[in-house]
Amino acid sequence: MKRITAGNKGKRWLLIFLVMNLVGMAVALFLENGLGSDSIGLLCDGLHRALGISYGNASLLYNLTIILAAALFARGNLGAGTIVYALTSGYFIDFYCWVLGPLSLGTGLLPFRFLGFAVGQVLLSLALAILIQMRLGMNALDALLTRLSQVTGISYAILRTGADLSYVVIGTLLGGVFGVGTILSVLLTGTMIRLFTRLLDSRKTAAG
Repeated sequence: MKRITAGNKGKRWLLIFLVMNLVGMAVALFLENGLGSDSIGLLCDGLHRALGISYGNASLLYNLTIILAAALFARGNLGAGTIVYALTSGYFIDFYCWVLGPLSLGTGLLPFRFLGFAVGQVLLSLALAILIQMRLGMNALDALLTRLSQVTGISYAILRTGADLSYVVIGTLLGGVFGVGTILSVLLTGTMIRLFTRLLDSRKTAAG
């Protein structure tokens, strides 16, 4: 059993902080470029508009709900990263929206808006892959889906796409902003997370 040292703990917390910043930048890029956000972002946007609360508080409400389900059915996939993600990711998004807001990205040329979306998609997929591969504790949705994949034999990518589609429908009905970026994110996120996970795994194996 690998001994957990102060240095290892410090590295884990630095990675968690990196993930929070990557998620914050990613979703802020989705929201500010106005092409539609990822599925969870769209659901939280819908909650934010329907309930009249800040995006950060909408994200907190969603994350606390899903983390409760994960604690009941996929406890082994949870960790410190799960808790930190649930409690703070929405506020990192609020912060980066505040940083990017003055740039008025949503009024820029369409190619630049798509570029902003693409950067956000890469950052989000990488962040979620880091949580999974580095065993920091997955975000609660991935914890549930990974467990479900293990039980049913259905691939994670398929389950993630199904969950994303469900979130898109609910978020749109609640008033969240749907766009072409939402469609692209639904189609790409599960596969990109899997690709980044495999890449990180190969690098980890090579380093070991």
